[in-house]
Amino acid sequence: MADLIFSPKISLIAPELLFIEIRRHKEEIMKKSDLSFVDFDLLLALIEGRVAIVPMKEFIYLLPKAEKLLAGHKKDAPYVALALKFDCPVWSYEKRFKTIGHVESLTTAEVRARLKSQA
Repeated sequence: MADLIFSPKISLIAPELLFIEIRRHKEEIMKKSDLSFVDFDLLLALIEGRVAIVPMKEFIYLLPKAEKLLAGHKKDAPYVALALKFDCPVWSYEKRFKTIGHVESLTTAEVRARLKSQA
């Protein structure tokens, strides 16, 4: 996945809460990935430098529409609202994204395949 995150072929954007969520789950991520504290912090700093953070104020007006599309599932609404704002896909394994329409959802394999087809 790192090859995709750092690929010059794609631009990555995220709501400001992304890195808050990552830090909130730091120990779980470290355990699943076998990263040390130092390696986790280094990798996160590199990813933060690659992902453009979009302030909530730029797409907050789309949150009600996103919540409606998600049948009230507010936790993921900022990601859908951001995708609506920029008319871009969401890179996620969240199954509910595949069924909402209006927003395309891509898994890692689908992102990789799309990049290969553009080459």
